[in-house]
Amino acid sequence: MSDNLKQLSVLAVIVLILLAPTIRDALKEEAATYVNDSESSHDGLPESWNGTQVLCVLYPPDAPHSKFNNGVTMIDTDGRTLGVNADFNGTGACVGGFEEYTEGMPFFLNSTNVTDGDLDVAYDVSEWGSYVHTIGGLNANELTGNFSGAYWELLHNGEISMVGIDDLIMTEGDVILWQIATW
Repeated sequence: MSDNLKQLSVLAVIVLILLAPTIRDALKEEAATYVNDSESSHDGLPESWNGTQVLCVLYPPDAPHSKFNNGVTMIDTDGRTLGVNADFNGTGACVGGFEEYTEGMPFFLNSTNVTDGDLDVAYDVSEWGSYVHTIGGLNANELTGNFSGAYWELLHNGEISMVGIDDLIMTEGDVILWQIATW
């Protein structure tokens, strides 16, 4: 009886070793399910973030981030990477799963801090409020190309924000997106 049990145990271990890559891929696919709703500002974000506050930063193709340059990396509130959405429109990172923020600037700074410096922010303050010039090492003022100038553009729930990050009022489910725009 003990010989049969040993043989069965060895067989079970071999089967698990052979199936490990398939099991890992199945779990990875399940963990990386994304909202598929083009009408939602959460489109392309992890389903677990639906209804929560999210910050996304997208980088231009000619100035990719050194770490977030293959799809959009999804980072949870604890700094843990949930996955990479290679089908997202661009490259960069999204940090999400936040709740209860009511002001844009504290949300922006706290959500970027989760990335351990990978999305550090630099800005100047003037009488008109904060002017964000650098996110994750990319200073929009230093970009060159077939344009007169560049800046970090702020979108709120998929629309260009009519106010700066200092004056942005947050509600549950808001998605803030920063991307480079030119003139």
